[in-house]
Amino acid sequence: MSEHRHVRFEFNDGFQFARMVVTPLVLAAPWVLLWHVLFVKGWHSSRDADEPIINAILPLIGSAHVFLASFLFFKETDDIREMKHAVRDCDKPGSKERFLAIAEDRIPLPLRYIQFTTAAVVLGWTMSLYYASYWTGFASVYSVGYVLGLISEVIADFDDPFHGVWVIRGVPEDWIREAHVKQRLSDRVFERLLG
Repeated sequence: MSEHRHVRFEFNDGFQFARMVVTPLVLAAPWVLLWHVLFVKGWHSSRDADEPIINAILPLIGSAHVFLASFLFFKETDDIREMKHAVRDCDKPGSKERFLAIAEDRIPLPLRYIQFTTAAVVLGWTMSLYYASYWTGFASVYSVGYVLGLISEVIADFDDPFHGVWVIRGVPEDWIREAHVKQRLSDRVFERLLG
């Protein structure tokens, strides 16, 4: 009779948490810099021109982004549950193969492209709006950029059961060695920066 293993899905370490907080700040910074240049040069819309953007364009594209992000969150959390079940039943035939198949499966590039495009369009329209105060515009663009970057980072973390902020504990070492999962670019950059 097989022993029921306790498998956790939990916070990895402080480095990963710092990466998750800092990466969206870095991703939003170029957008804010571009907005700053546009604001200083006076290249923004008027209040009247903003009406269709606020009432139609941003809600439509924002809803598309939220729908896609929700779908990806659901898919990735479902994958995590399946991997946890495979680790829990590691002594059963086929568990390792099921785990590896899910762990090595990545979010398809077209979905990532749509996610990036909808986020960029929402941010672009946010940048184009008229802001009477510099700091209101700065805060709006930076906060929208940060949240969109954070959503992207969290989805990417769920796609990586070994290196992300939230990881599966208790995976047999030989399974980890056999899995063809590359460390994320942001992890590699942060590790190189921190030495």
